[in-house]
Amino acid sequence: MESEYSYQADSIEVAQPLLNIHGLPGLGGINLEHLSSGPLKPIETREVFRRDSDSADTQPAPPTLAQLRYWWWMRERNLLVDSSRYMEPRSGDLSKNFTSLEVDGVHLPERQIRQLNNDWLTLILLLVIVLFASVRTSWNKYLGQLFHSVVNESTSYRLFQEKNSSMLLGAFQLDIVFYFVFSAFVYQLINYYQLDFLYHNFFLYLTSLIFVVAYFTLKKFLYRFIGFLFEQPVDTEEYVYNMGNFNRITGILLIPVVILIAFSPIRPVGIIIFLGIFIVFMLYFLLILRGFITLFRKQFSIFYLFLYFCTLEFLPLVLLYKVLIV
Repeated sequence: MESEYSYQADSIEVAQPLLNIHGLPGLGGINLEHLSSGPLKPIETREVFRRDSDSADTQPAPPTLAQLRYWWWMRERNLLVDSSRYMEPRSGDLSKNFTSLEVDGVHLPERQIRQLNNDWLTLILLLVIVLFASVRTSWNKYLGQLFHSVVNESTSYRLFQEKNSSMLLGAFQLDIVFYFVFSAFVYQLINYYQLDFLYHNFFLYLTSLIFVVAYFTLKKFLYRFIGFLFEQPVDTEEYVYNMGNFNRITGILLIPVVILIAFSPIRPVGIIIFLGIFIVFMLYFLLILRGFITLFRKQFSIFYLFLYFCTLEFLPLVLLYKVLIV
């Protein structure tokens, strides 16, 4: 028996044999010819039966058309996507996310995607790295004492007593680092949680920077003012100095966090966001604990202590939470 199968296609010019099909004679094959760009024609099967008079063995029966179609279908399944010939429609109402775009009289769906431009943030982070490198090079000893003061109260008190001009210059540069980096982290939090604000991109960052600088400046002023009213200026000044140290450490630790959020190829960045929030709240908790210990050790009035922390620490956070929620 000898079988010949012909098949027409519009994209293949060479002849390809039908291989690895059980039961198909070796001389059989599929001839693929490029004839036209028209539709595919049905399979034409021509069978010629020959009997070898010298052989007593019976030739195997030729494969049926149904078998051939089944074999081709099994091969074709390897090229399908999720065992489907067609693209599955997306579930849900997508009309809210898409608008209509007309091109040459054809209406096409269009979806607006807001992509953040971090070019300006790159310049800010470059300035931050330069300032930190300057402190690292010129005041390396002060930087080590600053980190040690977070966990050691005596080191913090010694820094408060020593305050020389070189340390003040290094502390001023680290304050700038804190304001820039913390404002960038606030900006990234707003974008991550998709909070609705009037400004976007650089103007949103600028608004965050103004708010952060105004908040911490006003907070330090109120602490000094209340300390003056209650005749506790020295003790209050020590706590304000500790607040500045913790802010500087926060700014330094947030530098890699902000860089990873801005330029990390891994999306989403929820884990990095939560790491930054953990750093901020951990250092804030240590600052409150340091304040309680310091003011308690100096026989500070419990009433004044309660007034300090409830008015200047907890109440602004509650108001900020209410504003963001509303």
